[in-house]
Amino acid sequence: MLTPDYLENIPAPMMQLWQQVEEDILKDVARRIGKMGTLTATADWQLWRREQVRLCNREVLKILAKYTGKSTAQLRQIFQEAAAKALEEDDLLYRSAGLDPPDPNTDQALLNLLNAGYQQTAGSWQNLTATTANTVSGQLETALDRAWLQVSSGAFDYQTSIRRAVNDLARNMAGVTYPTGHRDTLEVAVRRAVLTGVNQTAGKLQIARMDEMDWAFVETSAHAGARPSHAKWQGKQYHRGGAVTYRGKHYPDFEKATGYGTGAGLCGWNCRHGFFAIDPDLDPQPAYTEEELAALDAKDIEYQGKRYSKYEISQKQRALERHVRAAKKVWLAEDAAGLDSTQSAVRLRQARQDLAQFVKDTGGRNDSSRTFVSGFSRSQAGRATAQAKQNTLTNAAGATIIRVKRTTLTGTPDSITQVEHAKGGIDRNYYGPDGRQVKQISSNGHGHKKEEALGQHGEHAHDYLYTEDGKLSRPARELTDQERKENADIL
Repeated sequence: MLTPDYLENIPAPMMQLWQQVEEDILKDVARRIGKMGTLTATADWQLWRREQVRLCNREVLKILAKYTGKSTAQLRQIFQEAAAKALEEDDLLYRSAGLDPPDPNTDQALLNLLNAGYQQTAGSWQNLTATTANTVSGQLETALDRAWLQVSSGAFDYQTSIRRAVNDLARNMAGVTYPTGHRDTLEVAVRRAVLTGVNQTAGKLQIARMDEMDWAFVETSAHAGARPSHAKWQGKQYHRGGAVTYRGKHYPDFEKATGYGTGAGLCGWNCRHGFFAIDPDLDPQPAYTEEELAALDAKDIEYQGKRYSKYEISQKQRALERHVRAAKKVWLAEDAAGLDSTQSAVRLRQARQDLAQFVKDTGGRNDSSRTFVSGFSRSQAGRATAQAKQNTLTNAAGATIIRVKRTTLTGTPDSITQVEHAKGGIDRNYYGPDGRQVKQISSNGHGHKKEEALGQHGEHAHDYLYTEDGKLSRPARELTDQERKENADIL
């Protein structure tokens, strides 16, 4: 049997490989967006855009070709190791019962099933990655069109539009398109393909072995956080070929109770449950009692005044780990595009701190493999850390301020940036939950008559007001007492 923990981790080598593919593609796309430059003529822009989309499509195909051989070898190894493990415990039981299961490496029927499972998964994955070049180049085209529209309409300047396009793709770039039209990242798609393919193949191998041994009694595994339709049959014992009562105990029908053989059932889509052969004379009771099954989802961990189950805490930690990986990818994309990545460095530092604090508060363990990004080596990590350290300060209210070279209309959500002008004066820019600038506080009047008349030294605020069609107005006003208090260090 393949345990839930084994199935949880088995896609990891393939995921890491395809994460690297994803990151190579992202850096290429970011570089192309960063070259958008200051094209002004519409005709020039259209020609340049078409050329970039064509070159992107070609480059993605080259990247895929570079990794395909590694992926194929890795997938075959995963299937071979999983097959051996799936049969290992069952074969021990058969031998203890006086049976003689053939060596899986010489059992042609089992080898045919293993190869068919591998070929089906490899073929499905190949079909999915055949959509990658068009999926990615289509997103590049959309991103370039959106950025061009923002610039040509005057809504944003080039740097802001490029940053928005790069960051959006870094966070949301899909890598495959399913026949239904649904799109996913390469990382998510490969995990689903490997987990489902391996578990389905392992199940078929175990069933075939049971048929060889004329064995009918089985038990399902159990894990925390099972979907409701699976929780009702996990950790229980069944009989293949119809329900029976044996020695006074009722054994429900295996396929009917668990949905084995269907996509929504045991060993189906994204399922981490398995099953194993049992001897009802030796194992009349399942490994889990009803109380122990209920305890799998017991809310026995306290965090920030609320109680959570181990599964819920693990999912919160997975989300924080994804935030760290996403922040690394944004930093890499901005760096590849030639943008100032200071805000991304600060956001990465905060994501790391949030994860570390959560692990400390919940008594968990920090798994660095889950925040690994292949292109983010020790060198990149050092640069990002230095950026965050050298370009942050604290205002009079204790809030973190990010030093940047220029003001942009978008930034890190709920952040404050600071621009220090060569001719004197400091601007602090406030960003809302959606990352759009909502306010600016200036320490002087910049030599403008209207603003110089405000405050004692021209200090003033601009509220950023957006109309429904995206147009911006920046009325100037006096600072409130609270704003003066919070920004006393620059006034």
